[in-house]
Amino acid sequence: MTIHLALPAMRRFSAVALFSVLVLDAACCCAQLSQSDVEYFADRIDTAADQLDVATVPSLDEFVDQVQAAIATVQQELRIGGDAANTSAWLGYLKLNELSEALTAVQQAPSDPASRDEARTQMLALAQLDKVLGDMRLRLTINYPGLERAQIPRLRTAVRQLDAMLRHRDPQRSIEYVATQMADASKTLRAADTTTAADVFYQLDELTRLLIETRQAPLLVADIRGRFVNSNLRIGVGSNLISRIATRPFQEPTAINECLLGTFIRGRATLTGTVTTCLLPSEGVAKIQLILSGDLTSQNRGYRKPVTVDAVGYGHVTATKVLNLNDAGIHAEPAVASAQLSSKIQRVNHPLKIVRRIAMKKALEQKGATNAEGSRRMERRVAENFDRQTDQTAPLGDGKSTPLRDLVDVLGRLGVDEPSRVWSSETRYLLTTLRQRTDDDLAAAVPPPSVAGSHDLSVQIHESLINNVMTRILAGRTMTGSQLRQLGKSLLPELQFAADQSDEAEEPIITFSRTRPIIFEARQGKVWIGLRGTRFQQGDQSLKMPLRVRAEYLPTFVQGHGFVLQRLGEVEIDFPGTQRLSIGQIATRKKMERVFDRSLPMQLLDKPIRVPVKQLPESGIRVQEISAQQGWLSLGMR
Repeated sequence: MTIHLALPAMRRFSAVALFSVLVLDAACCCAQLSQSDVEYFADRIDTAADQLDVATVPSLDEFVDQVQAAIATVQQELRIGGDAANTSAWLGYLKLNELSEALTAVQQAPSDPASRDEARTQMLALAQLDKVLGDMRLRLTINYPGLERAQIPRLRTAVRQLDAMLRHRDPQRSIEYVATQMADASKTLRAADTTTAADVFYQLDELTRLLIETRQAPLLVADIRGRFVNSNLRIGVGSNLISRIATRPFQEPTAINECLLGTFIRGRATLTGTVTTCLLPSEGVAKIQLILSGDLTSQNRGYRKPVTVDAVGYGHVTATKVLNLNDAGIHAEPAVASAQLSSKIQRVNHPLKIVRRIAMKKALEQKGATNAEGSRRMERRVAENFDRQTDQTAPLGDGKSTPLRDLVDVLGRLGVDEPSRVWSSETRYLLTTLRQRTDDDLAAAVPPPSVAGSHDLSVQIHESLINNVMTRILAGRTMTGSQLRQLGKSLLPELQFAADQSDEAEEPIITFSRTRPIIFEARQGKVWIGLRGTRFQQGDQSLKMPLRVRAEYLPTFVQGHGFVLQRLGEVEIDFPGTQRLSIGQIATRKKMERVFDRSLPMQLLDKPIRVPVKQLPESGIRVQEISAQQGWLSLGMR
């Protein structure tokens, strides 16, 4: 007897597993430090400030050499790995010769000018290199297929490091600047309270990047980075959603044609039941248990010369199978089945009564052994079919395009490293916990808080994730509004980015800060969103000074919809370090207010989020739980 075990249900579960993987793999300290931690780091910074060493500041020549080596490697790879037309196209796009010429000009310029002409030559060479590096960073940090190729990221890193080192080409002035920043950081930490927790993190983050660039205070850097090591993104797929996708009843009829203890048996059997799922607690790998529970009924006839025996059978069958999910894909453990079968003899068929009586007695004597053997065979067949059907799920990593892999490719082209991931499961959620942090970044100081309810999806985003990713993508870049919308589409093609509906004749242009270009804070029940820049321009009006734009949002429950983020008051625009604005600058600020009032809307999360799963409403799901604490924005959606 062959039981097919509800193949449609198993195919449906394959979709569940794949969906879970795509969502979970598929958007600071942000966390608060204790008062003792803050005081500790303030003391450590003061101590390290007395030990700054100008001799350890790297030379500009070192990074020039690294860029030249990266250029040679990319050129070699292009000539070896592609046809002539493709190589020519890439070389034309990258403009490596232009960069090489700028590097050569800097190397040939006097390193220690002895005259005004030599000083002018040096400054012109450095200015040209600065411009070329800025242009190169823009070309290397866009969503252009191929920029994730093996050697181009190396060039991107070398260009970024050289671009940063132009600010530190005078070692003595660099040390003085580092000392000033360390004093400011220590002062900020000592004056910190619960309202300035985000300032503490970002001060430490910027200081860490600066110390790494100038190769100062390595023990302090290691100490700070060792405190901010937690994940900064956690996504969960709810057990209820997984169950709704995978659970279904089944009824599987099948033919019986086998030999059991010397008796040939023919007939029909029907297995009726349900396939369900549950999540098993696990760390390091997510575990989904499939549970088959069914009742078997059969009508059959046994043939054993010179008689035939008519019988009905019934019994209960269960089977479980555990699927393990991690970065390598979906791996199934062997199925385990259990069956308890019974039978009832209805009649023995033979012309002679004496033969029928002897055959009935013999059949009753063998009934126990027959049922036991039938149960063992049923267990084996159920387990084999369970294994075969679940193994039909294609493992991840088969080279096919998926939304997750596409997003990873896009981020790679933008210079963002793929985050590390840890899979886990609990009774309520299938989880993946990610940490996006490079050698220059900080992550979260505390792990994500627990999500209180049971939701279809939970998303928890830490401030450090936004800071690390956006610093890589936007730091120092000059972009128009349309370029920003295009960047958003390349990162999240499923979302609709509305065109600018303003009546302004000229598109605004913003130059982002080199550190913390995007403001995202989630603390004390509120969320702050905005940006930092060094220049704003619209038409013939321009402001070239440090600027900060941000809006405060409060989670607000809307009856019948769920939670939204409601903006409180007007968008704040200020200019750190600037005492007074001129009349022309005040006029430009008025333009900025109109631009950013549209860019930072009165409500966020006010529209349903559509997820391509038919068990969820076609109109989308909404946020039903939200919290903003210690740098974590936690969303529960259903």
